[in-house]
Amino acid sequence: MNTIWNVSKTEFDNACLAQPKYKALVLLIEQAILEGDLPDKQKLPAQRLLADRLIITHGTVTRAYDLLEKKGLVNAKLGAGTYVNLPNSVRTNTTSNQANRTDDLVNQTAKEYDFASSMQPMLGQQMLMKNALSELAQDLDAVTQIMTYSPQGVTKHKQVFTDWLGSKKIKIETSDIVFTQGAQQGIYTCLQILTKENDYVLHEELAYPGFFRAVDASRVKPLGVPITEEGLDLMVLEDYCQQYKPKLLYITPNMQNPTNIQYSQAQLDRIVTLSCEYDFYIIEDDVNYCLSENWRLPLQQQAPDRVFYLSSLSKYVAGGLRVAYSVVPKEWQQAFNANIHSQCWMVSTLNFELATRFLTSERFIHNQSLLEGEMRYRQKAFKTMAEKHGLTTRCGGLNVWLCLPNAINVNQFNAFLLSKNVKVRTADLFRHPASSTTVIDLNALRISLGGFNTRNEFEEGIAEFENALGQFNNQQDVVI
Repeated sequence: MNTIWNVSKTEFDNACLAQPKYKALVLLIEQAILEGDLPDKQKLPAQRLLADRLIITHGTVTRAYDLLEKKGLVNAKLGAGTYVNLPNSVRTNTTSNQANRTDDLVNQTAKEYDFASSMQPMLGQQMLMKNALSELAQDLDAVTQIMTYSPQGVTKHKQVFTDWLGSKKIKIETSDIVFTQGAQQGIYTCLQILTKENDYVLHEELAYPGFFRAVDASRVKPLGVPITEEGLDLMVLEDYCQQYKPKLLYITPNMQNPTNIQYSQAQLDRIVTLSCEYDFYIIEDDVNYCLSENWRLPLQQQAPDRVFYLSSLSKYVAGGLRVAYSVVPKEWQQAFNANIHSQCWMVSTLNFELATRFLTSERFIHNQSLLEGEMRYRQKAFKTMAEKHGLTTRCGGLNVWLCLPNAINVNQFNAFLLSKNVKVRTADLFRHPASSTTVIDLNALRISLGGFNTRNEFEEGIAEFENALGQFNNQQDVVI
């Protein structure tokens, strides 16, 4: 079989920013194998030619190919070259992916374009997990430790997370961190220890639907605070504090879900002041993906005794991991841990063992670099398309908040998109029916950009969205 795959010099140079050259080359080849661009039995480029193309030494390529062979992904044949040699499980998956792509081309009418699921594209996270699992399989001591009952979590795991947060300039003590099975468990636990039935809790008027589920399960009364361009409407917030004496406030200040508003510092300062004055606690949900240039230190660092900080790897690696953590005020740590204990006895340590094996690795840094580049591209592409049609957007992380003009009814447009197999989320899905006392504009959509694993699939999805928008507008122009 002839060699048809080439390494992009630009991608290689970017990968080299995070790790040695031979490891960067290994990562790019692994990713190509995983995505099916390098199928089983495909010959890799000749070492000398690849070295010349990437302007690296022949020894660097040799070292990369040797590492790939040790991983069982390629097989060197004396005098013939190096060939992809997939394990059966990987071969089955890549063959299935290729078959699915072919089926999609044959049957376009059945293909679904998912702009609804707020998730990150798979850009090599599978390899992070595969390698972590392989390393763990060779470490019998670690396997034994994670099989041992550890109701407070494994100390070394907490230390790795504490050090990693420290690298992000989040300064905490190891005892401050509590592991949870997803941030949803953290939200529910906060409600359980801070409130009793019929207490009032405040939240952003449009907010994460999972918070509403936890509110309903806890039988507390939600009150939605209107959102301005800088964050919460502070006058309404204080008025609610005076009237209802709420126990807590739930906010997503770094990247508000779903509107992508980022709170101003003046807003955050005032919220902390009100928290002290009216004696309510703050749940700061920082789960949403945020590009590095937009991410800010959490409010918890400003008021560690008032803020429960919740975050996870769901939007950065994979939702199925259920790896999340809460930074809890010291006076509430015992109650928080006890409540987690009552829910699930202990949080499984296996996923946290795997996470600690890749969290500070060069491979993870490279993966996050790929994700950042891809999301910047997707945000720009969707914003350009929307502006071409006179639509207003607010980009942030994995999502775009798309405000629709009065001429486009959000429910009618959503139904039309569904008829074209395009899925989105309407604004009303982020509003609790019993918690709002104001009239807000719900003529908007949350568009999620990460539901497509490849650039080609994403661009096809954008084209379908734009076509549907054009067809819908043409229908609206018809006067009967």
